[in-house]
Amino acid sequence: MLGSVIFRRHVLISVLFMGIAPNVIAAQGRASGAGAKSCALLTRQLVEKVSAASKKAVEAAGPSELPLGAYGTACEWDDVTLSVDPWPPARLEAMRQSTGKDWEVIKGVGDAAYLHNVRDMMAELFVRVGSRTLVVLVTIPEGSTTAAFKPTIIEVANGVVPKLR
Repeated sequence: MLGSVIFRRHVLISVLFMGIAPNVIAAQGRASGAGAKSCALLTRQLVEKVSAASKKAVEAAGPSELPLGAYGTACEWDDVTLSVDPWPPARLEAMRQSTGKDWEVIKGVGDAAYLHNVRDMMAELFVRVGSRTLVVLVTIPEGSTTAAFKPTIIEVANGVVPKLR
């Protein structure tokens, strides 16, 4: 059972990053300066709030940072992934308009935020903060729902947003 959840997570994350890669290449010319290190922004305390794993498991897993083009980074820590600057804000809005009909608008997070429920297996919170973007990706434990995790996913984003302003 745990193996299938881990497999689903890795497949969905791979799909997410495949969708990000072309946008990262297109974003390399933008003038937002040096990118933020995602793992410096995603603290253990934030991961513990949203992770289904025990505090010991979160600590043992530790963060793993991945570069996303010239400016973006992603931090995977247990069942939470934070991507900073995976694409420019204009691309985020274009994605929302073309594929975001099932994206829920979230008020009070950054300058604009959208929650996407991936069949109650994963939840993606897309956030625009000025000229920056971030994505909080959380694996939803089997038997739970994105709606149940929504407040903590928002809390993670709100813990990062001030650091990007």
